[in-house]
Amino acid sequence: MFHDGCLRELGYLRAEALQEMRDTAHTVTGWSCYYCDNVNLLLTEEEMYSLMETFKQCKIIPESCLVSDELLQYRHFVSKQQFDKDLSDEQEEEVLAQFASLDPEKKGHIEWSDFLYFESLAVLKKFRTENSLVRLLTAKERDKARSIFQGLVMDKDVMITRAECRQAQQSWFHKLKDPQSCNVRLMGFCSPMNCG
Repeated sequence: MFHDGCLRELGYLRAEALQEMRDTAHTVTGWSCYYCDNVNLLLTEEEMYSLMETFKQCKIIPESCLVSDELLQYRHFVSKQQFDKDLSDEQEEEVLAQFASLDPEKKGHIEWSDFLYFESLAVLKKFRTENSLVRLLTAKERDKARSIFQGLVMDKDVMITRAECRQAQQSWFHKLKDPQSCNVRLMGFCSPMNCG
């Protein structure tokens, strides 16, 4: 599913499909718009180039699936590049846990799009402040997001659980009335990999 505003802007939406899309958006399926959910589009040209160069140096082939050894090799390379040291055993376990969360169906590989999404989030977290990312939302969207997250029960560590994250995402999409809005991609920061 896509936002009707995005598809209209891209010239792909037939008028008769609008109501069907809106109806589906408010079901358990919800909606997901590739254009809006694609956090890669939030990266600058330089950030994307740097990320792709790192992939190239690690011999990671774009658009192909990755197995756990390739992800480990990549993370070792990045660790050496950034911190001039190998990953610790504990860090390797974390990488394997991340791999498992990106491979919930236990296929033994992760899809390129999932890997790129996760690495793009890492770049954004590293180089962007939370405020700069929040400023990408409209004032109306910031108010909605604030009210949704303030309504969640926070645990003693002030961490949002996966269940609370899913609840916030569902609330976001159920309350989203403006079909022209294309800033919901920032809700991707509250993914199972990013929330407690």
